[in-house]
Amino acid sequence: MALDPSSHLVLARKWRPERFAELVGQEHVTRTLGQALLSGRIAHAFLFTGIRGVGKTTAARILARCLNCEKGPTPEPCGECAACIEIREGRALDVVEIDGATYRKIDDARAIIENLSYRPARDRFKIYIIDEAHQLTDQAFNALLKTLEEPPAHVKFILATTEPQKMPETILSRLQRYDFRRIPLNTTLARLKELAAREEIEVEEAALRLLAREAGGSMRDAERMLETAIAALGKKIAESEIAASLGVAGRCAVFKLAEAILNQDAAAALGAVREQHRRGANLESLGRDLLETLRNLAVAKLPAGGGLNPLADLPDHEAAELRRLAERPSSRDLMRLFKLMADAQEQILRSPYPDLLLEMIAVRMATLAPVMDADDLLRALGAAGAVPPAAPSAASGGAGSGARVPEPAPAPPSGARRLRVEGEVKAGAPLRAASAPAFTSPSMAAASISPAPPTAVRRATAPVGADLPELREHIRARRAALAGFMEQGAGLALDGDLLRVIPRNDIYIRYLNDNRASIAELASELYGRKLRVEVSLDAAAGAASGGAQAQPLAAPAPVACAASGSVAANASPAAKPAAAGDGAMPGVAPSPASGPDAVPAPVAADSPPPSQPRSIAADRQALYADPVVRRIFEELQGRLVEVRERPAAAPAPLAEASAVLGASEAKDPAPPVMRRHSQE
Repeated sequence: MALDPSSHLVLARKWRPERFAELVGQEHVTRTLGQALLSGRIAHAFLFTGIRGVGKTTAARILARCLNCEKGPTPEPCGECAACIEIREGRALDVVEIDGATYRKIDDARAIIENLSYRPARDRFKIYIIDEAHQLTDQAFNALLKTLEEPPAHVKFILATTEPQKMPETILSRLQRYDFRRIPLNTTLARLKELAAREEIEVEEAALRLLAREAGGSMRDAERMLETAIAALGKKIAESEIAASLGVAGRCAVFKLAEAILNQDAAAALGAVREQHRRGANLESLGRDLLETLRNLAVAKLPAGGGLNPLADLPDHEAAELRRLAERPSSRDLMRLFKLMADAQEQILRSPYPDLLLEMIAVRMATLAPVMDADDLLRALGAAGAVPPAAPSAASGGAGSGARVPEPAPAPPSGARRLRVEGEVKAGAPLRAASAPAFTSPSMAAASISPAPPTAVRRATAPVGADLPELREHIRARRAALAGFMEQGAGLALDGDLLRVIPRNDIYIRYLNDNRASIAELASELYGRKLRVEVSLDAAAGAASGGAQAQPLAAPAPVACAASGSVAANASPAAKPAAAGDGAMPGVAPSPASGPDAVPAPVAADSPPPSQPRSIAADRQALYADPVVRRIFEELQGRLVEVRERPAAAPAPLAEASAVLGASEAKDPAPPVMRRHSQE
């Protein structure tokens, strides 16, 4: 039998709370008001603020009932006296409810002020409840300033608004303010279950949870949507029917879309979005639900330590499904997906084509490649054998050093070549026919300027690569970044309790010096005894020339770079003509090839000393001894790379080499040039 339409009340009005204990989600407000009523410290004007549907007007009526109850003022009105009944029904003479959006002008404010002088007709207080108070005009607010500050003793004002920032500060300073919060999802869900039981409606919990989620913290919105669902679906309501009636996607559909994205199935993700669009789902709501699901997936990766469950506010089946989906992706990947979806959701809210944007962001997230941490990448490169092993030598642990010979690296696949990169790469440098030394230390500078046959060319540095592989693996397991750096930049040689670290290039010296303590600690831990670590450039050269003891480097050593036609700035006159007369480079033997493109080969490091009275090393030391130069180096944190002096008239071979190197200063005499090198 149908109900009488004239007697029907919607759920929000039928089950409106009548006591502070029934006002859910605002315990911080009801507790304060109840304590004020018990102690008698009752303000003359109140301001209730908050979003729509959180109980502002309801709290104002309950407060009016508490003040005018026959047993009051009391935090628990009886609900049976004439004042309680009339206030609940909205017909009390001494409780006036004013709609601020309708009665907003100064004339309406004057009418309120004129009636303040009259005593209440029957009740204890004359109470004015002004709803949507921010709609009043500035003139009306100005008219009420004095009244709100010092009203008669029998008058109470209760103002309710959703936008307190639109009210003048002079008004806000005269009111006792209470901020109503959004009602939590679980609290809204419990209230909906209670209303469904009172109405004798059979509703799935998932359907009620969907209503609570869509309400967004507003109890009135949740009750309104439940009322609509009851009117449309009857006494038995399912989640799918609620989702269809509201035009939103169910949780199963959202999880299906998230799973397709995590499985990198772009076609399935696109199909899921199109299916929801075809059913008429609100795509803005779908984007928000997907964003919330990605957030929950990231939270599901967190450990539930200290008795804290990060998914405690979700039902058990949803939490289990989220944990299952979050097993495979990393937290970093989930954060990237969340950031992409958050940025896309802002565009979806403003775009006239939300369906296209949501489809494309779903495809993009489904095709996004996973990221790898730097440590994992370095471990993968080390496991793949990025650097081939080098032959044992005197500096890297040969037959007499006690270090074991590493296994040969696996051969590369057919048709592929593995290139070993050494030294620095400069895009503007000319091609070289022969390999030049990677670096020249100060102790080798004097030997490098004397001519010698090209067949005597030999590297003075120790080979870098797979020497002491067990130590490299141990460092890689503990300090992956350090191991990756040492793999490319340093050789290792163990001699008793001394571990020599031979930098491959001067750019590695500072880093290796800074990490000597870490290398010594890891090496001592591996070999079970206390080891010393020395960073040495001359370890290989010393071993080759008779086992001279290598000297540790306290600071990056200057590097001597042989350049076309360059000699020391303060070289003797006998040395300069010898270098410039025939166009030969200092420290480079004449090449058997002829022509301007011929590139000379480097000279052996152990060639006999030169006949010049002063060597480049001596010139360099003299230059370093200059206090002005030393101050420049200290201020700029630099080191000497090359000292060059150009003759007034360069011979033809010298001019050719200068053009290749881009040395435009070869045309005119120029003072010695000091180049600053970065100490990275």
